[in-house]
Amino acid sequence: MLVAFVVALCFADAMATASDCCSSEERREVQRQWKHVWSAQFTGRRVAIGTAVFNDLFEHNEGTRELFERVNGTYTASPEFRAHALRVINGLDTVINLLDDPATLNEQLHHLSVQHQAREGVHSTHFEAINESFLRVLPQVIPCFNPDAWNRCFHRISRGITEGLP
Repeated sequence: MLVAFVVALCFADAMATASDCCSSEERREVQRQWKHVWSAQFTGRRVAIGTAVFNDLFEHNEGTRELFERVNGTYTASPEFRAHALRVINGLDTVINLLDDPATLNEQLHHLSVQHQAREGVHSTHFEAINESFLRVLPQVIPCFNPDAWNRCFHRISRGITEGLP
């Protein structure tokens, strides 16, 4: 009985570790799907998607809008906020495309981590919340969206960015 319990614990631990993994297949899937957002033919769409993600974040997570006061988060149609949304989508594009280059990815994630640490009030839970917003918005614009691959790869990204955040 004890042996079965220990084996079950080891299996559960292995499964938890595997669920945190952004495998090479998942990286390719996320990168393929991301092209639907990033393709040159959809330049204006990037701003719309970024704004939609933030509007969803603000709607579902009280108090997050205040984190974006310096970019006019109270009015998401403003040029300041639209530029911010585009910067976020551009940054996400960069790290998604670096998923196959772990050393460079880690350097970029560290850079983003330092930037977010400098922003008062930003917590690691905000990255979980914005992931949920991406999960609600992206299926509307990406055919056959794979939420499992997105979750694992976004978790890999957010782990790097949130290092050092409360």
